[in-house]
Amino acid sequence: MSTTNKIIDGTGTGQSAKVESGGYLRVQPAPFPPNDDRDTQVIFREFLTLNNDGTTSDMRVDGSTTPQLFYIQAEPDSDIYITSLSFLLADTDNAPILEEFVALTALTNGVRLYYEDSNGDIDIAESLKSNFEIVRLCQGTPAFGSNSAAFFAESVTSGAGNQFAIIPILNFQSVFGFQYGLRLRAGTTNKLVLSVRDNLTGGLDAFNIIAYGFKRLS
Repeated sequence: MSTTNKIIDGTGTGQSAKVESGGYLRVQPAPFPPNDDRDTQVIFREFLTLNNDGTTSDMRVDGSTTPQLFYIQAEPDSDIYITSLSFLLADTDNAPILEEFVALTALTNGVRLYYEDSNGDIDIAESLKSNFEIVRLCQGTPAFGSNSAAFFAESVTSGAGNQFAIIPILNFQSVFGFQYGLRLRAGTTNKLVLSVRDNLTGGLDAFNIIAYGFKRLS
């Protein structure tokens, strides 16, 4: 025999929770975190590194024969939620343009950005060959500069000469609607990967990616 129950406010207001026509409970996010004596959420900031070695963040490698994989992998005991990626690609050029790869000719194969979860490999961008394709993936964020200098920052590293860089930010929450970011589930082989599939050993002053987010401790 079924019974009818209500979830009501325990402070005496008489207010009860409402179930919508779709069968889900109407809730709203609290404007502050719940009371908890544990520190369950900690800041996460790491470079994508070659084979997840934790050291080699410089993506100026030769992946033309064998793709070189830079990634962050899930940890044994903590979920990782990646909320954004910060790209840095810098080179010296008098007239950088969006159709190039920094100041190089557009790539032949392009770099691939994807993640691995229980569904297999999920492409975020199958082939990024130019500055514009990276900027477009990040939906033009941040937008600065104008005309031929649009989206190019100057002198961001210690390289000499007329150095220009693109510094786009890919936000997984606003671009893809992931409420808490891209999850790398604890105790799995989940990864976020950038695959270099061209020879990038010559001509670039910098190429790296930093992942930002948080870890949720068990």
